[in-house]
Amino acid sequence: MIFFSKILFIFLIYLPQLFSQELIDDEIFYKQGVELYDKGNFKESFIVFFNLSEKGNKDAIYNLSNMYFEGVGTTQNFNKSLEYTWLCSLNGNKKCIKKLKKVKKKLTEEEVIKISKGIPEKLEKDFLTNNDIISAFKLGYWFEKFSPEIDFEKSYLWYSVSVSAGVYKAMKLRDRVGELIDKKKINELQAEANEIFTKNKYFGNKGEDNDL
Repeated sequence: MIFFSKILFIFLIYLPQLFSQELIDDEIFYKQGVELYDKGNFKESFIVFFNLSEKGNKDAIYNLSNMYFEGVGTTQNFNKSLEYTWLCSLNGNKKCIKKLKKVKKKLTEEEVIKISKGIPEKLEKDFLTNNDIISAFKLGYWFEKFSPEIDFEKSYLWYSVSVSAGVYKAMKLRDRVGELIDKKKINELQAEANEIFTKNKYFGNKGEDNDL
C-alpha cells in the first residue's frame, strides 16, 4: 500500500508537466525554438524545428533548409538542405526559390535527381493518407515548376485533383497547363484525376498507405 502511494504521488507530480508538453501550442513551441537558437542552443532548436516541420510548419521547414546547409544544430547535409529547400519553395517562400540554385551547385546532377524523387512521394502520401488537399496542389506546382523532370501531364493531373478537392485557386493553373497537352491525353488525365479524387474521398485518411 505504501509502495502504491509513492507511485501515485510521483505520478501526480509529473502529470501536469506531461499534459503541458502535449497541449503546447505550435506557435509557442516555434517561439521556444527561436529562443533556443538565439541563445546558441542549436541542437535543441533543431529538434524543435524538425518536429514542427513534420507537421508542415512553413517557418520550421525554412529554418531546416538553412540549418542543414550551414551545419548548424546538425551535421552539414546538402542532400537534406535541398529536400527542405524544395519543400520550402513549394510553400511559396521566395528566399528558398532563390536559394535553390545555390544548393544544387553543391550536388551532382545524379544526386539532385535522386533527391527529387522523394518530394512527390512525400506529397502523395500527405494527400492520400492525411487528406491534405494542399499537397495535391503542391504536386501540380512541383511538376510544372520545380521538378528536374518537368511533366505538364502530371502537373495537370494534380492541379485537377486539387481543384476537385476544393483548392479553387489551382483552376487557372490547371487550365494554363492544359493548353500545353494534347487534347486526347486530357481525357485520360481527367479520368485518372477523378479516380484519385474519388478514392481519396471515400477511402483516404485511414492512416494507411494507399497506392495509386
